[in-house]
Amino acid sequence: MTKLLICGSAAAEAVPGLFCTCPLCLKALKDGGKDVRSRTAYQIGDEIRVDFGPDLFYHAVKYGLRYDKLRDLVITHDHRDHFCPEELGNRRKGMSKLPDGALLNVTGSESLIEELKSKVDLEKCKLTVSPVKHGSRVLLSNGVELTAFDAQHGAPESLFYAFRAKEYSLLIANDTGWFPDQSWELLKEFKFDAVILDCCYMHREQRWGHLGGDSFIGCFEELRKQGSLKENARLIANHFSHNPNLTHEELCAWLEPHGIKVGFDGMEIEL
Repeated sequence: MTKLLICGSAAAEAVPGLFCTCPLCLKALKDGGKDVRSRTAYQIGDEIRVDFGPDLFYHAVKYGLRYDKLRDLVITHDHRDHFCPEELGNRRKGMSKLPDGALLNVTGSESLIEELKSKVDLEKCKLTVSPVKHGSRVLLSNGVELTAFDAQHGAPESLFYAFRAKEYSLLIANDTGWFPDQSWELLKEFKFDAVILDCCYMHREQRWGHLGGDSFIGCFEELRKQGSLKENARLIANHFSHNPNLTHEELCAWLEPHGIKVGFDGMEIEL
């Protein structure tokens, strides 16, 4: 059984925000628990990580993650809450002792891969790369097939991804508004066991950059309508901004009646 770990569940400012005095941030700072959210990232087993933002050290220490075991790093876009390429420079000799042959493949858009090449020496850091675009398919570790989809977000080339293995089919789609037409069309090829969807702004209607309000729930409804969800598919909301001032408990009260679970830091899902 493969486990998916939600390492982080927040938008760029995290919760509590470093300088914020809104009610939610003050409550999270005081009470802790599931209202404390680091920047969004995921790990699938020991070998696949999705996004590599500023909280990666915190995630390693908190969850006992062994990044030396990673074989695939999948990046959605180049915003710094999701991609800190300089950290990969710490794989070079003198900064880390890595086993011989411990290569890490980085998958992302062509512009993101070019940025990575400008920041680190791929050979010295034992990195390989797989530039992708909408519709690209890449074979990851343990035979997992990755498919890339266009997202609607502010970065030059933003993507979201499907992961398909013998035992599961998973969609991770944060940092996207309502999917572009070409992505909806490609999604018809899939039937997902689990979907994690951007839920940045529940306090207002939003269809571009992130999802909010009715569009978030409507996106799940559209996936179901077009046959992209298995009958008992698990639906999970993630990537939350502090701006709606909604606690984890309040988000649960809002979303669970729709059959949607609320993501949080440290949430584990068996795939």
